[in-house]
Amino acid sequence: MFSRNYCLTFTFRTAEEALLKRCSHFDLETKDKENAMKACEIIVEERTEQLEACKKELLKELQKAVKKEKSIGKLPEESMFQEYARVSRDEGGVGDHEATENIRDLLTEAEVPVLSSTYWKNKAKGDMNLSEKTKEAVWEHREQTHIIRKLTKELVGRVRSLRYFTVVRDLQKQRDTPPIVSCPACERSEIPMDEVAVLSSCGHTGCMSCVKEAANREECVYHPSGQCNAAARALNIVKGQTLGVDDEARDGRGKHYGKKLEMVVDLVK
Repeated sequence: MFSRNYCLTFTFRTAEEALLKRCSHFDLETKDKENAMKACEIIVEERTEQLEACKKELLKELQKAVKKEKSIGKLPEESMFQEYARVSRDEGGVGDHEATENIRDLLTEAEVPVLSSTYWKNKAKGDMNLSEKTKEAVWEHREQTHIIRKLTKELVGRVRSLRYFTVVRDLQKQRDTPPIVSCPACERSEIPMDEVAVLSSCGHTGCMSCVKEAANREECVYHPSGQCNAAARALNIVKGQTLGVDDEARDGRGKHYGKKLEMVVDLVK
């Protein structure tokens, strides 16, 4: 999930060479601004910018679709774009509560008409003998909707990615500012840090037992409430207490990529 700025690929002849070079890279390139917390802060900033850019692009495409629909005029049945807008506004939305709220706001800003499925069920079927020009316009409108759906899927992914890294960043600061984590399943409002679990698949949190139980069903812990339909597995579970806790000092001044790696560097030296 990290960007290319944070992941490097090396080719080594032996495992020992890989370890030595990795440790030297760690020791030489870990500057004051590059500790784990600040690196995560940078990722959060980047993910925020990427999400905003995605929202702007989606808004532009929605506005183009509305303009195209007006030029086509009334059709005897629901268009693919109208179906997209209706489903996105429904209770389930796009499968993520936060992302759904973003989409609804964009639909409103783009002035996409609100038409229920009942409207089309009660509408008398008209003549489907459309002109070739209208058929071409309808086809272009469908292609435009495909683009919008792809951008919507991207937006959902970016919302979840930003949520995850924001949680990681906040949990890394737990010694200075202990975060308050609740669990939607058992409804406890303040989960002890040694019980906090984070899902890397969507960034949602809960108590370890409830998150594990949901992951066994391949669901997010928020799935029963209808707020998240992201698939989750045991490998997506991250223990909250491991995020930054193995650093001896999380004051933004050291090279803290994990106590275990620092111990290896000391041994190599």
